[in-house]
Amino acid sequence: MQLEIMLFFQRIQNPVLSFLANLFSAFGEESVMILILVAIYWCFDKKKGFAVFSSLFISMLTMQVLKAIIKAPRPFQVHPDLIDADRIETATGYSFPSGHSTGSSAFYFSIALLYNNLWTRLGCILLVIAVPLSRLYLGVHWPADVLCGVIIGLGVSTFLLPVFIRLFDDKKRIRKIYLPLGSAMALISASLAIALHLDKVDMTAFSDLMKLTSVFSTASIGAALELSSSDYVPAKEKKKKVLSFVIGIIPIALVQATKAIMPEGIYYIWAFVRYALIGLFATYIVPKILIKLDIVKKRSYYIDMFRDVI
Repeated sequence: MQLEIMLFFQRIQNPVLSFLANLFSAFGEESVMILILVAIYWCFDKKKGFAVFSSLFISMLTMQVLKAIIKAPRPFQVHPDLIDADRIETATGYSFPSGHSTGSSAFYFSIALLYNNLWTRLGCILLVIAVPLSRLYLGVHWPADVLCGVIIGLGVSTFLLPVFIRLFDDKKRIRKIYLPLGSAMALISASLAIALHLDKVDMTAFSDLMKLTSVFSTASIGAALELSSSDYVPAKEKKKKVLSFVIGIIPIALVQATKAIMPEGIYYIWAFVRYALIGLFATYIVPKILIKLDIVKKRSYYIDMFRDVI
């Protein structure tokens, strides 16, 4: 049955559908989701950004662990004579479950739940459907892969998103949970990076898991420290929102661009450092820069408490 579905998508391929499949598939990739996530976190609503980030991580961690355990081959690897796959460069790990389907379902469904805007919700629901279908069309995943990914993403968002929304208001609890959790993830990620560098573990199973735990570790530590100290408030003016995004995205883009110039001999070590820097910039360094430049303001807890009393 799965092969028949894959062959159906192979038969309907044409230039227009291939363009759309590649376009929708891109919306399930880390670079696009990071851009949207930091825009929410820096420019609009930290609470929503924090909740989406946390839901996305739990979904992706679940998916990566399953990939490492099951180690299922991809359709074009099982049937190279029947499946003409496209966008293979994004098929970096094992097949089950689909990372694009998991991430896009968790990410865009979380946004749809948090934003009460018709067009935002319609766009997000479209992506929840289109990204998994694009992976089938491109021949890089089996139907079971994308179905499981969607179930993980929707399930985590549905049940845990409200938990993260409530958690955001308890800054002391965030510090108690996210500092040790981030530290543990940093240790795991560093250990995986060294093991990958020494060729002691399966690259296909653990490379993406190392990157995921690396960016989450520093993003978690940075968020816990920033939220329990300055706890900036995103700017209300449109110009300052744009400025916040531009100033914040430049160092992250420069860090990511170093991927092209790093020697192959230190690929995994630098990948660990690169993703750790991205996480730290996103939740700690960029907010500090924006406060220093007087683009955003620190939250005044004394004023908030006084208002509550009044």
